[in-house]
Parts: sequence; structure tokens; C-alpha cells
Amino acid sequence: MKKGLDLTNAPRTKDSVLSPDELVSRLEKLVGTLMVLKRKPRTDGANIRKLVSKELEDRISNALDDSRYQILPPKGKGVPRLLLELIDTYVVTSGDTYNLQVWNRIPNGNTPLVRYNNGDTITAQDIRFVFVKVTPENEYIESIVILTPQYIEEHFGSFGKPTIKQQLLVSNILRQKIVNELGGLYFAEDTLDMKHNVSDIYKMPSSNSDEFPHEGDLLSLEIIKEKVAKPLIGQLLDAPDTKTRGQLLEKKVIELLGYGEDSKLVGGYPDVPNQLLEVKIQDTQTIDLGKYSPQFIEKFEKDINLSTGDVRYLIALTNADTKCIDGIILCPGKELGVAFTYVSDKSYKCQRSINMTFFDNYIGHCVFNPED
Repeated sequence: MKKGLDLTNAPRTKDSVLSPDELVSRLEKLVGTLMVLKRKPRTDGANIRKLVSKELEDRISNALDDSRYQILPPKGKGVPRLLLELIDTYVVTSGDTYNLQVWNRIPNGNTPLVRYNNGDTITAQDIRFVFVKVTPENEYIESIVILTPQYIEEHFGSFGKPTIKQQLLVSNILRQKIVNELGGLYFAEDTLDMKHNVSDIYKMPSSNSDEFPHEGDLLSLEIIKEKVAKPLIGQLLDAPDTKTRGQLLEKKVIELLGYGEDSKLVGGYPDVPNQLLEVKIQDTQTIDLGKYSPQFIEKFEKDINLSTGDVRYLIALTNADTKCIDGIILCPGKELGVAFTYVSDKSYKCQRSINMTFFDNYIGHCVFNPED
């Protein structure tokens, strides 16, 4: 049975939420009102959320029935409590700095949180932060500051990278679409930075597959699609466990690329260093991404001007019954979070310190992304 519409439903469209000016107009009437603190973070957080929700109650008409969109993270982890207006609320009280903690999403990332039935998405970077500054002494709301993730990173620095085991979720719906509607191949071109380093003309490798690429070694994803991805569809990976099937897949990829039979499996990142190609098996909905994830863009330590977002991913969608490859995902790392969903094996948080003097600048006001 579907639940009734409320502030936890998605908006009709991403663009139908309150504009910055409208949001400020709604919430500024809370400035100067009483907010009794219980000194318990969860309780105070819930009470602030109720106050903000009350000012948005008439917006229920903009809510969309949950049959018309999908919440992507398992158990809704990382999805804001006030999804209808794409906002999360936070209580700010005292101290020299405020430690912002964002649970289960990378705030300024493009990871989809909601996918509408028409294919549109709401991503982590669409969520606005509503900071309600409450004075502990007389317990009234001193100011309300609304910030976007982009503003926070530009003014206070990047969010800290959490230490988590990162996974990628390829839902059954998307898998079936790839296999049945896209001819078995999901493909996206190389990133712009990578395109400056690749060749669109195939030539036999002059280096070993386990060597980090030299100038002229890298083939474009277009070439890898024709030489590797398409021929892999339908091939058998007959091994009893995921690890061994993954090794078989790596060997097939190396062979199709034209490397010699004595090429080594490195077991590192990426799996085929000479092509900056990471090779994965999908035999369950989630794929372990290992130590590195393109959700967290990092530059290589090697002498090359590329990042983890530029690394190419070849993911084989294997059939549990036939042990054959039903489809292939071939794309740069940056594309993974756009098309699919990052999840983690446990809850995690991203943190960013904000100097309390920043909030002191706006006493008596409600502001959105204020100018310096």
C-alpha cells in the first residue's frame, strides 16, 4: 500500500522546488522565534526539521506519487529527510567551528539519489543545506543560512573523504535494459582529459599489459568497444567463484587487446594498467570497487595528468545460470555515478568544518549562498 504524500516524497520535477528567494521568504519568519533546546543532537535535529516542515506544509501539492520515481540508495541512505524541497536541516549552536556531517552521500557529487520514470534524476549536489543558528543562552533562532554543496566547497574547502568499502549498484531494471534494449552494451566515450592521450587507430601493443602506459599506448574506448566489449558478449566464464571468473575475464580482455600470452595479471588498480582499464564482474546487484572508486576523484601518483574519474571500466554482466556474459558496461569512471548508484557496505559520513564567525555575519537574517 502506498503511503500518503508528504515532505519525504520527491518533487514533481527537480526544477519545481522553491527557488532560493522563495525558500528564504518562507523560512525568514522563523528568525527570532523560540527554539527550546533539549541538548540531544537527534532530538534537536528532529525539532528543527519539524519547524522548517511546518513552513513548507502547503507544498504537498508539488509532491509526486512514489510509483512515478525510484529511490536509488538501498534503504534510502543519504536521501534528505525533506526531499520535496531538496533540503536537509542542521542545528548550529556554539563553539569556534561548526562540524558539518553529511551521512551516506558525497555532497558535491553527481551520484543519483532519485530516478524519475522518465529518466531524470536528482543527484547529491542538488541538495540544499539549511543551517539554523540557535543561541544556547536564550534559545531563540538567531539566523538561517541556506547553502549549496558547491558554495560550501568553494568557500570552506572540499569535504573530507570517508574511509569506506565502495560498491556500485546495477539494478535489475537497468541490467535488463542494457541486455534487452541496448543490444547488450552500455557505452560512454572517454573523458575530455583522456581523449588527449588516446589513439583512435588500433595498433598491436608495444608494451606489456601490466606496465603503466607510455605515450602512444592508450587506445580509445571506441577501439576497446569494437576489439573487446562486443566480442565478449555471449562468451562463457566457466569458473566456480567470482574471483576466478574475474581473472578469466581479465585474461580474455588482455588477449583481445592483442597482448602476449605471457602478460601478467597484476591484481592492482587498474587491472590492465597499460590501458588504464579496470575490469569487473557483475553477478549480483552490487559490484565491489575495491580501494579506489571514481566517486572520489583523485589524481594518479604516476607522472600522468589523469585521475580516477578518467580510468575506464569494463563490467561484464554475467548470467548465473548459463555463466555467459549477457552484456557489457564500458565507460569512464566519471560516468558510473551518473548511470548507476554508489552504495557502501556500512554507513559513512563526509565532514567539513565551517568557522562559526561565518554564521555570526548573518545574525537576524535568512540568506541563501550569501556573497562575501
